[in-house]
Amino acid sequence: MARPTPLIPPPRDDIPLGEGRSVKIGVQVGRGGMATVYRGLLEGPFGMARAVAVKVFDVMASDECEVVLAALAMASQRAACVRHPNVVRVEDFGLLGPAQPYLVEELVEGRSLARFSGQVVRQRERFPLDLGLFIGAEVAEALAGARLASSPEGMRLGVVHGELSACDVLLSWHGEVKVGDFGITAAARAGSSVRSVRSLTRRLRALAPEVARGKPGDARSDVFSLGVLLREMLVGPRFPAFVSDAEALAWARDGVVHQSMFEPRLPQPLQGILTRAVEREPSHRYPHAGALAYELRRVALAMGVGDGRAFLRTALARAFGDQGKNDPDEEVTGELRMPGTRRPSGVVDRFARLRGEEEAIEEEAIAGLESGTVLIADPSGEDDEAGEG
Repeated sequence: MARPTPLIPPPRDDIPLGEGRSVKIGVQVGRGGMATVYRGLLEGPFGMARAVAVKVFDVMASDECEVVLAALAMASQRAACVRHPNVVRVEDFGLLGPAQPYLVEELVEGRSLARFSGQVVRQRERFPLDLGLFIGAEVAEALAGARLASSPEGMRLGVVHGELSACDVLLSWHGEVKVGDFGITAAARAGSSVRSVRSLTRRLRALAPEVARGKPGDARSDVFSLGVLLREMLVGPRFPAFVSDAEALAWARDGVVHQSMFEPRLPQPLQGILTRAVEREPSHRYPHAGALAYELRRVALAMGVGDGRAFLRTALARAFGDQGKNDPDEEVTGELRMPGTRRPSGVVDRFARLRGEEEAIEEEAIAGLESGTVLIADPSGEDDEAGEG
């Protein structure tokens, strides 16, 4: 059972943004290692208003404030230039006080990939293969879109995430996949070595080896992190459950990806993609997420997996009930929760039909290029409507 999430009152009721705009801060919806997330209302002239997320960072120590603020401001400026359907929009950045920055972002109502994957594990199910391919390809598109972002002056920025984790991948009730916190996590850790160690251990699972060794991440680092996330969805954890933080840090720096004796068989093309994505040497990986997205889409189309938004809606509804349940004891790190009371009824599992049938799958994938195949995750069922909210 997760420890209770502390409820922290908003530091103030509203934030003036200038030009007739302001943000009203509402209830707390998340709490991470370095910030608290609130639901907010962005209001403008002529009655314009929309819901947003307000991330309020913890008050910083005076000796680190200047460094962290500069890093956060730079990361926020770059992230605000990214406009992609799979990337959480950054609306505004500022200060509530001399040492307390805030970030106004697009509100994504749903669950994080971390929570969804955890729910699948708790229900003793396998992550549906088609759903994993769809989510992986959408995340790859987000990373590729950020890399191609330009400044208002038209200069290519090459934005990278740097520390992608399952907590940064948000799955909306509408079936959207969005990635947030581009550069924000690394920036928030810029000042305190103690805070850095604590937050680093929370993200070791997906860190590229060069990032774990203290080097700045690049596009190939994001490829490694996504490869780990995709592999954990479809195969299993990167590190054994019994590993200590010190061992995990050492393994992460060495680029170790734990191999289990009982890993399920995947189609050979997909296995090759995962192997290349998590290569220890950056030069051996895909050069950027755009190349990885192309390969994932190619395999997905060969298997008959297309637009998976409807299937993601269904899977979320079955995992969490009607738009999830408000669980005050759940620790969250960015996902936004909606009230609900339906008992979770499980995620569709068609992965069992793939185990031990590697040759048949490859033949089916080849045939799918000509005739198309049925999606593995079945969208029908009484819970389908629950995912539409």
